[in-house]
Amino acid sequence: MHHSEFIAILAKIYKPIVYVELGLYTGETLSKVQPYIGKGYGVDMNSNQYLEQLKGFSNLEIIYTTTNDFFENFNERIDMAFIDADHCYESALTDFENVYNRLNPGGIVLLHDTDPESNHLINPQYCGDSYKIVKYLENHHEINCVTFPLTEAGLTIVTKKNDTRTFRRGF
Repeated sequence: MHHSEFIAILAKIYKPIVYVELGLYTGETLSKVQPYIGKGYGVDMNSNQYLEQLKGFSNLEIIYTTTNDFFENFNERIDMAFIDADHCYESALTDFENVYNRLNPGGIVLLHDTDPESNHLINPQYCGDSYKIVKYLENHHEINCVTFPLTEAGLTIVTKKNDTRTFRRGF
């Protein structure tokens, strides 16, 4: 299963009011989650014809800037986010922290390129060294994470610890 299909299934389940996607490429994932989200923000440094077509959806906003610049002016709370921008560890960590600090209770963060299946994928044009964030996430005492070997690059899902619907009810 392609990661974009998996993320769309999660969006259908979570029904996020605010969805943020960092790194769009052709907008495949954003277009697949679009029917299931309230408001979506797609951030990429480069425009292309595919992303311009996504501007036709009233619930999507495509922003051409760096992820750091985006978060300087973004003050909304996030229900679901997909991080697939710069494929270096430092950038992935900064993007994760920016999202995590704005994550609503019950929110979910997805990170791509976290489980490359072979060494040739550890290249800045593919997964880079963003996979190293998994060790940070696994050692973070406030979160739950699981990494799936989807396609050749992998996908990690992060939620806040003790933040399930049942836990919030006090059971």
